[in-house]
Amino acid sequence: MASNIRLVCWTTPDRLGIGLQVRNLAGQAHRLTAELVQIDTGYSEELLIPQALFDDLNLAYWQLPDSIAAQATTVTGQVIQFQEAPVDILIPDAGEQHRVMAQTFASNNRFLLGRAFLRRFKIVLDGPGAQTCLLLPFAS
Repeated sequence: MASNIRLVCWTTPDRLGIGLQVRNLAGQAHRLTAELVQIDTGYSEELLIPQALFDDLNLAYWQLPDSIAAQATTVTGQVIQFQEAPVDILIPDAGEQHRVMAQTFASNNRFLLGRAFLRRFKIVLDGPGAQTCLLLPFAS
C-alpha cells in the first residue's frame, strides 16, 4: 500500500504550511511561484486571504453578495462581514488544483489555510523534522 502513496513536503521550521498559488477565475495568479501559506486549524473555512490580495486579484468581480457571504463574531462580540469569492488554489509541487471559497474582511492581512481545505488531504505535520507533508496517491 505504501508504494501507492507519494509524499510532497515543504520545509516549515517556524510555521506549518503548504506551498501554493492563488488564481482568480480568469487565471491571474497572485505570484509566479508558490508561496508558503500557513495552516491554521482554528480557522474553520478554506482560505483566508489579505484584503490587498483580494483587491489585486480583482475578486470583487466574482464576489458573493453580502446577503450570502458569511459573518463571524469575535470574542469581543464584534460582527465581521466577510467578502467571499471563488478562487483556484494550485499546489505546484503536488500537481494539485482545487476550487475553493476565499474570504477576507476589511483590513485583514492574514493568509491562512483552514480546516475545510485541509479535509481534502492526509497531512503529516512533522515538528521535529521541521516540515509539512501531503500524502497523495500516485496518478494512474
